[in-house]
Amino acid sequence: MNTVDKRAQSLEAYASELAALVALFGQARVAQVLPRLKHIYEYTEARWYDYIAQLPGGIVRYLLIAEAPPWSGTDPPTFVLDPDAPRISPLLGKLCRTFDFGGMSPADSLQALAQRGFLLIDSIPFAMEYSSGQKRRKTHYDQLVRLSATTYLHDKIQASGLRWSPDLRIAFSLGLNALSILKTVTHLRTGERLYPLSSHMIVADRSGYPNSELMKAAFGLAER
Repeated sequence: MNTVDKRAQSLEAYASELAALVALFGQARVAQVLPRLKHIYEYTEARWYDYIAQLPGGIVRYLLIAEAPPWSGTDPPTFVLDPDAPRISPLLGKLCRTFDFGGMSPADSLQALAQRGFLLIDSIPFAMEYSSGQKRRKTHYDQLVRLSATTYLHDKIQASGLRWSPDLRIAFSLGLNALSILKTVTHLRTGERLYPLSSHMIVADRSGYPNSELMKAAFGLAER
């Protein structure tokens, strides 16, 4: 196991982002689900740090920038990096196909991904239903993502104790989410190194969700 820096922020630290979430979903809806959002946040943050402890040397070779943990109204929360999930999630299944392995439990699949240096980082700390009601096309969604990209996403990269491969391969899982990030962040900064970001790194297909073959190409695995 690797020693990593666990300086995770509490959800309350993201007050400006929460205001943008309220503008997007409405005060009543956010007030109703806020206790659940805090629970999902704490649960998924713990699973994320458990996962990065499995990365050999703490080195990230393949990075997928995603949106947020899925909304779920009942326990346990849904998270792709949860080894205790009852089944392989659709995204985890696509990642397994990207790296050409499968037929394993969530825990074994995640261990295999970690051994290859794969990491997923969400760009928004709130697990909400962004796919409903064309939310991703709203101005307030764009504002939420752009705020979160310079705080939450930045915090996960800088405060995690991770190391980054010189030939790091980066992909974005969702198109509209990526385009909002790119309005604010054009390079991924890790220490003294800068990795350029672009819309060419989007691996969502016409369905709007990540595609295994597109991920394979973005990660340079199709060349092998």
